Amino acid sequence: MLTSTRVAPGPTCNPSLEQSVVMKTSIIITSHNYGQYIERCLRSCLNQRWTDNTNEIIVVDDASTDDTLRRIEKFKRFPNVHIITNRDNVGVARAANIGIEASVGQYVVRVDADDYISENFIFFMRTYIEANRDAFGVACDYLLVDEQEKRLRRAYADQEPISCAIMYPRDLLVNAGAYNPDFRHFEEAELRKRIGDNYKLYYLHMPLYRYRMHGANKTKSQDYQEFKSKYRETLEIKPN
Repeated sequence: MLTSTRVAPGPTCNPSLEQSVVMKTSIIITSHNYGQYIERCLRSCLNQRWTDNTNEIIVVDDASTDDTLRRIEKFKRFPNVHIITNRDNVGVARAANIGIEASVGQYVVRVDADDYISENFIFFMRTYIEANRDAFGVACDYLLVDEQEKRLRRAYADQEPISCAIMYPRDLLVNAGAYNPDFRHFEEAELRKRIGDNYKLYYLHMPLYRYRMHGANKTKSQDYQEFKSKYRETLEIKPN
């Protein structure tokens, strides 16, 4: 079970994370060797409209061995950007939990380091979830884009669910135990299965998230496919 502690044990953290700041939304970015994409991701998270600087961005670098840390160094000048560096690679679920534990926002939402978001993403997601207080979370639709950010097609979150682009009230997610750290993949499917009927997700049918397709997508790895085969029936994972 997660706590409300600001700094997670183990990783090293940007000292600015210690500051007492009231934030409405915490954007959690986990990254492992996505240096070539993470700057675009961070720029999109910083360029949010109509949210009055009430967003914090927490980057959890999961022991990257590429140039990720060098690339994100310049973003430390923004007071709402906080960087946590894991000494060891712990996987996306545990890395996300570290970010959630360090967050102070009323709401939390994950954005993958190789993806990016519309400038209206936080505003519409937050407006929608605040209008639906009975929801455990709200997910939006997304666009699949290529390496050059050319649109490939639209995907509907209720038909092709992903782990990101889902906004949760932080307290609800933490009280539910957040993500199972044993699941390096399909952590969202495991959460949905574990919570059961209490996992009441609303769908905002606006494509506010950009899912980048490239050669290094985690979903293309052998480990991911083996994990999928192992847990397909247990987690009721839909076939591609």
